[in-house]
Amino acid sequence: MAALLIVIPSVDFLLTVPAAEFSSEQWRFNAIGLLSGYTLSPILGLALAFVVSSVQKRYTLQRVLVLASLITSVVLFTLSLGFLLDVTQVRATVRDDGRLAFNSAWNRAFIKLMLSAVAFAYIGWRARRMIPARSRHRAARPVHVVSK
Repeated sequence: MAALLIVIPSVDFLLTVPAAEFSSEQWRFNAIGLLSGYTLSPILGLALAFVVSSVQKRYTLQRVLVLASLITSVVLFTLSLGFLLDVTQVRATVRDDGRLAFNSAWNRAFIKLMLSAVAFAYIGWRARRMIPARSRHRAARPVHVVSK
């Protein structure tokens, strides 16, 4: 279930976004704005995956999930900053009668992206504590040498 909560919205987003035009600020604005609506289910899926991996004592999976969560958080923060740059460029092309809708759309998208980035960072950072200390750092066993 956790994997489905992560994969299905991701695939849905990828199939919804039109063909990539990274040089177009309008495309980037639309794509990142659309992405902001697809982040809640993966957060829930990640939380469920952490709970299940903790109950089953899958420490390697927990480490992978922590890493994926923190990387996703950094990516979302970076996309949010890029989104702000695209907003300033796209704003110049918006007609006066559409300015209110434009402002509402980019504000909602930016808030959702930032909250999602914070949620991924928080979950990943706190989930590190779910991994028992003995499995985090394996200290070398001392070797006792007996000589006559």
